[in-house]
Amino acid sequence: MNRHRLKLSISNAVLRILAPILSCGLLLQLRRMIMRILPFMPLQSQVRNIVYLSWLVDVEQVRQRYPDPVTLWEKDGKTIFTILTYQHQHFGFAFLGKLRQLMPSPLQSNWRFYLDDSQPKTVIFEQVIVDQALYVMGGRLASDVMPAQYASTFQHQRDEQVIHTEMSVDDHYSLKSDVQIKGEKQLPAAWQCLFSTWEEAVQFLVDDAGSVSTDTSCCNYFITGPSIVTTIWGGP
Repeated sequence: MNRHRLKLSISNAVLRILAPILSCGLLLQLRRMIMRILPFMPLQSQVRNIVYLSWLVDVEQVRQRYPDPVTLWEKDGKTIFTILTYQHQHFGFAFLGKLRQLMPSPLQSNWRFYLDDSQPKTVIFEQVIVDQALYVMGGRLASDVMPAQYASTFQHQRDEQVIHTEMSVDDHYSLKSDVQIKGEKQLPAAWQCLFSTWEEAVQFLVDDAGSVSTDTSCCNYFITGPSIVTTIWGGP
């Protein structure tokens, strides 16, 4: 089963009805043809409560998920899996100007791996998760890069110095975490063979120039090993 196909085990009735249309191959080809003609319309949003959760993963566990020509970044047999979660502020088309303030502010979580250094820093999405049906439909109708899934449960909120996150799409894609915001910057021992300093690791994790998605089939794998947690901005 294609892991990016819109999952039918969803609580939103509108998405459940529209799922066959949003997953239609003919519609996908038509949309690609139209997008080649239309000018690119950039989206804009201010974001807050940005949290990166990153794990070291044995690259052989996940390599088969991304066959050639996709090549994952790796070092000493490890690759990095990151879950980036944040709160949008009025996410919409940039040309709307001040009218963008009327747009909703969805929660979004990007589950991604990093590609090798043969091209500018690029990530590949394992999954994109949002909490509003409008952006699930918009992402799927407008882009190959953001085939978003709808999370029936999605919380991402700051309470003083703790950011609580909880989301669930299905049994395969769910997360619960509590991240404490503090000034300590210590690189876990397992990461020290990959990066010389905390700052070098953070720069690698957050600095990406582009993103891609893929239509490869789904396989089971496990995330294990030490993690690194980065809070970029807690917001007001």
